Amino acid sequence: MTNNLLKYKNMQIIKAKKLIWIDIKKPKEEDVEWLKKNFDLHPLVLKEILPPIDYPKLENYGNYLFITLFYPYFDRKTFSTLPFELDIIVGKNYLITLHYKDIVPLKAIFDRCNLYEDIREEYTDEGAVELLYRIIQGILSACFPKLSHIKQNIDEIEKAIYRKEYQQTVNKISLVKRDIIGFQRIITPQKLVLQKLVAEIPKIFGEKFIPYYHNLLSLYEQVRGILNTQSQTLNALDSTNQSLLTTRTNEIIKTLTIFSVIVFPLTLLAAIFGMNTTYLPFVGSPYDFWIISGIMVGATIFMLAIFKLKKWI
Repeated sequence: MTNNLLKYKNMQIIKAKKLIWIDIKKPKEEDVEWLKKNFDLHPLVLKEILPPIDYPKLENYGNYLFITLFYPYFDRKTFSTLPFELDIIVGKNYLITLHYKDIVPLKAIFDRCNLYEDIREEYTDEGAVELLYRIIQGILSACFPKLSHIKQNIDEIEKAIYRKEYQQTVNKISLVKRDIIGFQRIITPQKLVLQKLVAEIPKIFGEKFIPYYHNLLSLYEQVRGILNTQSQTLNALDSTNQSLLTTRTNEIIKTLTIFSVIVFPLTLLAAIFGMNTTYLPFVGSPYDFWIISGIMVGATIFMLAIFKLKKWI
């Protein structure tokens, strides 16, 4: 721990030359009360901190911004992407982050700022607005390894399809679709927040930082574009797999149908000659078994010839 790091219950505080960064994990009512006493925050902001909310937002309160973003976290147990809420209150000389789960890129930036003075100065020399940029950039950049993981799964699905593992692939496709849908559900609504951020930043921090936040929008569009491409690719593979699976099922049904049609006359003949009647043709003659067997074989060859002529087999 450095001299720049202070701890208070579930709160960590980094003091830099131009700002103070307060990070609160699993905020409680006492944390909200502490913020109320030490910062001039609007009651609506304090009310938004607890409990967690389900949608991103951005509000301008004159001399600070209140931002809610969501970090896409991949859960290996459920094979799905879950939203981790991150609330940010940013003024000219302070930045407050509140979250209920560990957010990897946020923790990485916090630890670097805590451990390395040169990085702390680099990330904070323009004030809290630069640190905010670094945090959002870190969250967006952390999406790329997840996108690479999805691409790897899609590549494996493609190989499985062309190994004719159609049935097993159905389950794999459904799991990756679930992951992509969860990812899209988190990422897509945040575009409006980033667009609004570009508009609101100069009102408090000046126009100098507009290019930085335009860069965040470009990074966001890159993430969303890759994700949409992967979604379309997976849908195409799903359609291909369903078509091949349907074709295979049809071939099986066709084979069983042909077998049933061929067996039907044999079953009919066996039923006829098995009837308990006074007179049956060929029955009782010296070669009755061979005659009846010959009729059955002939019927089978006749049916096969018809199927071959019709190009059904």
